[in-house]
Amino acid sequence: MKITNVQAKRNNQDFKISLNPWYQCRSHALRTTPLAVMLILLSAPTLTTQSTALAADSTSIPVPQPTAAQMAAAGLNELPVAPKSKRVDLVAPAFPRVPSVTNPLFPIGKLESVVLNGVVDGKPFRTETTLMQETQILEWIPGQRVKVLVSQYTAYLDGRLQEVALDLYAQGDDGSVWYFGEEVSDYARGVIFTSEGTWRAGKDGPIAMIMPARPKVGNVHRAENIPGVVFEEVTIERTGV
Repeated sequence: MKITNVQAKRNNQDFKISLNPWYQCRSHALRTTPLAVMLILLSAPTLTTQSTALAADSTSIPVPQPTAAQMAAAGLNELPVAPKSKRVDLVAPAFPRVPSVTNPLFPIGKLESVVLNGVVDGKPFRTETTLMQETQILEWIPGQRVKVLVSQYTAYLDGRLQEVALDLYAQGDDGSVWYFGEEVSDYARGVIFTSEGTWRAGKDGPIAMIMPARPKVGNVHRAENIPGVVFEEVTIERTGV
């Protein structure tokens, strides 16, 4: 995977992101950061933590959606979201018992560690994304338990630790990649000052599609879908570029 360019604006403005030469999208997001990045592959450190019993087989099932009242309460009722007819994330596929994320547009299961270097507000910016050796099991809806991969994201701004997050992902049998939660710790002067943006599927809200199996122009999916906590809707603008 080659990351070529990421551009963003804050405060619910549109931003464009090109994750590789074959995929480009527009997104409405609550928390975004402008980046200009370069990709470097490294080896992953060893880290293990306890996980629970094996997940049961899952089935294809509709994904619960926030109500109009919930969107309004979060101040998102004026956001120009897409109609359901454009959405490709309203039904979750079955998930395998053994997690493996190999979607070529989001191959988090194959990238042991990635370093992105760039500039934010004129200051050096660096992120490190590492695939952990642990897995977790989440029951995101009653009776639907899925084993997920854990990816650690660490960000540094001007040489200082800015954020550490643990992201949870799983790939469906159809090849789409789904987001099952994020544990966020934001730092200032070396100490945690907020965990805003933390969520867990099944506890705080539904799972969200992070990458379609086969993106098509005009498709819409929500990479985060819990109004008042995290919300991001993505529209695919170009493919094959």
